[in-house]
Amino acid sequence: MELALYVLNKQDTKQLATLLMSAIQLFSPETRMISKDDYYTLMNANFSCIVQDDDELVSFTREELSLNINFCISITIFSHSPEEALRVIFQAINRLIAQMDKDIALTDSASGVIFLRSNGQLVINSHCQENPDIYDWPYNLLEGDFIEKDMAGLL
Repeated sequence: MELALYVLNKQDTKQLATLLMSAIQLFSPETRMISKDDYYTLMNANFSCIVQDDDELVSFTREELSLNINFCISITIFSHSPEEALRVIFQAINRLIAQMDKDIALTDSASGVIFLRSNGQLVINSHCQENPDIYDWPYNLLEGDFIEKDMAGLL
C-alpha cells in the first residue's frame, strides 16, 4: 500500500523528519530513522516513510487540492495486515496536525484522497468511508470536528 502525506513545513527536511519521528515513536517505539543524502527514512516492521524536499512530488497535488503544502512524505505499508500500521500513521498524523496547524492531506494510490485539512477544516473523503472495499480507513482515530465530502476521482 502506497500513501502520501502532504504538509506545509517552514523548517528543513531534517526538522520535519524529526517531528514525524517523535510522533510515530509515541505509538511505535521500535521505529528508527536513517538519513542519506538529502532525505530521511523512518522504518519499522509495518511501514516506512521517506521525508524529502521534492517540489515535483508536491506541485500537482498542491494545485489539484488547492492546498498550501510544500512537502510530500511517501509512506509504504508492507504489512500483510495493514490495520496496525494505519493505526500508528493516523495517530501520528493527529500529533502533527496539533503541532503544525497547517494544511495537510493524506492520499492513497488506490483510493485517492483519504482526508485533508484546509484552512483549519478537516475534510474526510465520504466516498472512502462509504465504500471500504479497498481499505477500512481508521477515521475514528482522527481528532476534532470534520465534514464529509465526496472526493472520488481527485488525484
